[in-house]
Amino acid sequence: MASSLTIERRNKLAQILIAEGSVKVGKIAEMFGVSTETIRKDLIYLDNKGIATKGHGGAIASGNILAIEQPLARKNTEHLDIKDKIAQIATQLVPEKGVVILDTGSTVQCVAKALVLKSRLTIISNAINIVQPLSGTDNDIFLVGGKFRSSSLAMVGMWGVTAFQSLNADIVFLGTDGLKHRNGPCTASYEEAEIKSAMVKSARLRVVVSDSTKFSSSGLFQFCDWSDIDYFITDSAIPEEELKKLENRTEVVIID
Repeated sequence: MASSLTIERRNKLAQILIAEGSVKVGKIAEMFGVSTETIRKDLIYLDNKGIATKGHGGAIASGNILAIEQPLARKNTEHLDIKDKIAQIATQLVPEKGVVILDTGSTVQCVAKALVLKSRLTIISNAINIVQPLSGTDNDIFLVGGKFRSSSLAMVGMWGVTAFQSLNADIVFLGTDGLKHRNGPCTASYEEAEIKSAMVKSARLRVVVSDSTKFSSSGLFQFCDWSDIDYFITDSAIPEEELKKLENRTEVVIID
């Protein structure tokens, strides 16, 4: 419980830092009802993750603002051609009559749209925007419940975690946020990290789909290790250093 509270506090602190540009240790300690030493440790953690630049008595936001969650509406307008190509490659991994889990995110939404052409699948997701394109298809669609997050149009919380823990799926498609210098895919939300971790453990084949721009920032919460992922599908603009590191941990598929 203590660890969960720490992670949740750091998530909220990061969001405050990005929104306001800077924070003071004393004020934040009072806000969260913890000691100033605890907040200093939190800021050191965020500094190490590239979110904050710690200074005397507080911290300022670093240049890595993309590590904090961007609105889905904005993501849905960026790099669509690349995301569609990633989706086309990704759907080739789906077995006939397979059980498919779809995570949140704009690239996963492109995967969902590509699955419209398939039939007799069982598709399970916790995101409203993911299942919407699949309505009216010859597939069985399940939407997992929970607390609604408007920023990602997804359901989160233990209700959803428990549901995914009970599943035995053929494949899961996962989205991710900042990836720079991280040892696995990440998300900006602790609550979504819990859901994603459960998804990873519930599927036989685990696939992360993301365009290469995610390597320009550092993610806040890593929800699994790259060694837990079977395929990472991205584009050719991935930094060479990151590509070499990833190729030692998982199968990297680069679209033309």
